Amino acid sequence: MIGAPRADGACIDTPGPHVLLIDDDPSIHALVGAMLKPMHTRMSSATSGEDGLAQLRLQTPDLILLDNEMPGANGLEVLHWLRADPVLRVIPVIMETGSESNKTLSACFAAGAVDYIRKPFTAAELRARVGSVLERQRMLGELTSAARLDKLTGLANRTLLMDRLTVALAHARVDPAYGFTLMFLDFDRFKLTNDSLGHDVGDMLLQSIATRLQRNLRSTQSTAREAPGNTVARLGGDEFVVVLDDVFEPDIRNAIADRLLNALAAPYQLGTHTVQSSASIGVVCSRDGYETPEDMLRDADIAMYEAKARGKACHVSFTTGMRDAVRDRIETENELRDAIGTSQFFFMHQPIVSLDDRTIAGVEALARWQHPVRGAISPAAFIPIAEETGLIVPLSEQLLREACAAFMQWQRTAGVNAPSIISVNLSQSQFSDARLVERTLQVVQDAGMRPSQLQLEVKESQIMQQRSSALVLLAELRSHGIKLAMDNFGAGYSSLSCLQEFPLDVLKVDRSFVANACRGRDYAALLHAVVTLADNLGLRVVAEGIETEEQLVLLQALGCAYGQGFLLAEPMSAADVGALLSSHGGISAGHR
Repeated sequence: MIGAPRADGACIDTPGPHVLLIDDDPSIHALVGAMLKPMHTRMSSATSGEDGLAQLRLQTPDLILLDNEMPGANGLEVLHWLRADPVLRVIPVIMETGSESNKTLSACFAAGAVDYIRKPFTAAELRARVGSVLERQRMLGELTSAARLDKLTGLANRTLLMDRLTVALAHARVDPAYGFTLMFLDFDRFKLTNDSLGHDVGDMLLQSIATRLQRNLRSTQSTAREAPGNTVARLGGDEFVVVLDDVFEPDIRNAIADRLLNALAAPYQLGTHTVQSSASIGVVCSRDGYETPEDMLRDADIAMYEAKARGKACHVSFTTGMRDAVRDRIETENELRDAIGTSQFFFMHQPIVSLDDRTIAGVEALARWQHPVRGAISPAAFIPIAEETGLIVPLSEQLLREACAAFMQWQRTAGVNAPSIISVNLSQSQFSDARLVERTLQVVQDAGMRPSQLQLEVKESQIMQQRSSALVLLAELRSHGIKLAMDNFGAGYSSLSCLQEFPLDVLKVDRSFVANACRGRDYAALLHAVVTLADNLGLRVVAEGIETEEQLVLLQALGCAYGQGFLLAEPMSAADVGALLSSHGGISAGHR
């Protein structure tokens, strides 16, 4: 290609392929230059093997024409030197030889030459061989790029990243002064963007993230495994990895992580959509004794999850204690799989009490895990694992079946004192279950209940994070008569507008509201406003976490109709609830 057109009609010279000729005959240099001129090559010349190697250390050509018969270092020796160098060995070499010996040609190919040409040669023959090798290199380069780069973002993919990490770790082992940092990045709201705005917008977000990472890190664009400089790679989905070359001091790597967090947190304009997406970053350093890329990625991934657990949008450096925590989590997950459906899981029931006459209006079913070796395991320890792994779906179905069975037993034994509803929590994962409504109605039918006797509790955060899908799901459940309660209201988004938007029957006020209400007039006024608003919207209000007489008196004064909490009744077995109902159907404050 001679040149590309400029705006004024002139041409901008575009450099052609660079050919280095190493030949001790000065006359051959001018001849080869003239022969290759129609191909618009850039020629460099060296008259000895030593001179050629010196030039190669300064610049890397696209092709080497190498004379086999030279004084000093001959062509075969130069070839051996080239193939021993990790950077130079990839340059294709065409051997020039005047020998007719097949043994000589075999030795050249064995040493790494890709082609040969016999002297004297014609211009057409030289151009054909040079053109063939350059085209082959171009095609190999395209195939290499396709195999080593992420198609969507153009960043290094997992293959190239692992190669770079292998080389960097080898460097660190032989050079005590060298070190590097690896950062594992995951984006906190990517799934929400993908699900709500579509995969096209999700792809645009990933491309924008890649651009910001490259701009802030000046990463290498080479696909060579030995390329110096920083590496930015995409592993898949919204997982990215950054390798900071020759960076190992904690202050420097922390400053870089802070800079990346700030750059990535700025809003993204994706077509007509504006998206905000923070990142969580796990950090490891090669100087912590790593031997393999897999170990570094594993620990950086662990640190990234720790960053998410600490509230997201932050960076955390790995410690061995995190690995122990992950090991415990995996052990808990495996044991959880085995426990679901067995008697290890049992269900406690906490009454929902009328604050007016202390009757039991409803009962909430709560899952408990009694491990045969570890004893009682807190719901705070196993529910998040069940949510993340999807095990919450079979666990929730087990809870629903047993809760409905207990409810019907109370109906048979307690008569008019029996509660009117059984309340069960709906998990985040169940929002994605296409058969949730069908499964729920089947359990209700199997138990012999009416749908209106079942109340499903959803957390405020679940509704607000999946607003559109939640609205459809809740409307369908309610159309069958199932009652719906918003749980933990006030603990998350505190969106009053959703009380009108969603088909709710009950508002459960978070325990933090109840606890704060006795600490000052403003808090009490806020709780009063919530109770009044809910009442005007036709919602029943249940105050959660009632633990003191002062809280109970205040709630009664504010007109709150129902409550739960240890002051009224702790969670108890189904048999204990039945006994309580059969005795008098209500409870006094302070019941245990």
